[in-house]
Amino acid sequence: MRRAFLLLLLFHSLFFVVWADDTDFSDWDMDTLFNEPVDTEEVSPGEKGDVKEESVPAKNVPAFLLRKTGASLDASYYFNAGIAPGWNQAPWHWDSSSKENEYTHIVGLGMAGGMGLDVQISDVFRVKNSFGFYYPNFSLYVDQFFFDYTIKNAVFIRAGKYEPTWGISSNFPFTNLLARVPNGPWWKVALNSSQSAIVARADIPIGIGGLQVLALHRRGFIEDNSINPGLREIGYGAKYNLAFPWADIDVGAFFLAAMPLRAFISVKKTIKETELYTEGMTSVQHPFTDDHDTWDNWNFSANLGVLQDFFTDKLTVNAEVFYNGEAGSGLFRPKTDLREEEVSPFIGGLNTALNLRFRPDWFKDLRFVLQFLYAPKENTAQLVPGIRINPLPHMAVSLAVPMALGSEDGTYYSYNADKNNRPFSIVLLVSLTGRSVFGL
Repeated sequence: MRRAFLLLLLFHSLFFVVWADDTDFSDWDMDTLFNEPVDTEEVSPGEKGDVKEESVPAKNVPAFLLRKTGASLDASYYFNAGIAPGWNQAPWHWDSSSKENEYTHIVGLGMAGGMGLDVQISDVFRVKNSFGFYYPNFSLYVDQFFFDYTIKNAVFIRAGKYEPTWGISSNFPFTNLLARVPNGPWWKVALNSSQSAIVARADIPIGIGGLQVLALHRRGFIEDNSINPGLREIGYGAKYNLAFPWADIDVGAFFLAAMPLRAFISVKKTIKETELYTEGMTSVQHPFTDDHDTWDNWNFSANLGVLQDFFTDKLTVNAEVFYNGEAGSGLFRPKTDLREEEVSPFIGGLNTALNLRFRPDWFKDLRFVLQFLYAPKENTAQLVPGIRINPLPHMAVSLAVPMALGSEDGTYYSYNADKNNRPFSIVLLVSLTGRSVFGL
């Protein structure tokens, strides 16, 4: 009976019908805009519910070691409907722009379903896999497929398909070296195939912190887009964590032959309800790169950020200043249930970010957000005010107005929060989400 139920549930999660007017809303990551700030501590497997599993801190014993043998099955669903009118020119440029003003609107419905199976084979061996369907490609995709294994409770190994992350900043994740991609035209073509990471990683607790070493590969690392990588198309990294009472410090480096050698340091300190963080990164060209035979072209980047709650957590403010000395570099953002995989550019020079989230106590399911990014060197900015309300269980109604400010030649004017990179649009989205976990 249980097998029949599970098969029925699996079939139900993979079978759905979607209608849309040439498009859908999967590329608008509206949930990210309205998410509560996530603690920058890395998440252990199986913790924090819907938070995607990331690295296991070497200083902690992974949560899977504390569970008994067995298995769990989870099913998640996402349904949406919305409309997004927009223009290829911002209204304040209609009279001055040499381009013809064009209005477009997107009306669509979308549905997605996913399944995950978490199997604790023994007290030292665990396997996790998750997959799903979503519009517009109607194909089965594997989100995660990896195993956790511990050796004498001293070395914790994770290997398979998943997305590890380094660094702190969510505004400008320049120290997430594992998501960097080589510069050049071929990796953009490689985005047509899956770039999700294949990783082998080991965490080793040492004293008050721990060492993490890994090898990572993406399809986008292969210039000819073949299936099997060579040694030059595998990246190698190491990160060491020090967890002092007065601060949490990470130091790491990542090497791939087709990219500059990069190293970073991040420091986070919490004082009562205020979180302060700063990060630095340096990069250098090396002789292992094709047509390059010297160590030169040193670059340095750094940020300083603060996260503060006010009025008993009703108002959250996140401000950050970031200097990017490595213009022209890109960051890989993996596919999610709400968007396709993409490469986001970093803007050279000074960058600033301000995020506001307000949760009034007179309506607990109402949230106001404001996201503002500004790069003075290009006189380019992105502003996204939004509001979300949860009128009924599992239902969310979101309204956001992504807009690009400043110069028409600026990065945000041509690469912004809108699905079609329109510099001004209005997005109204109604969504239903749900997730259930079954013990086996």
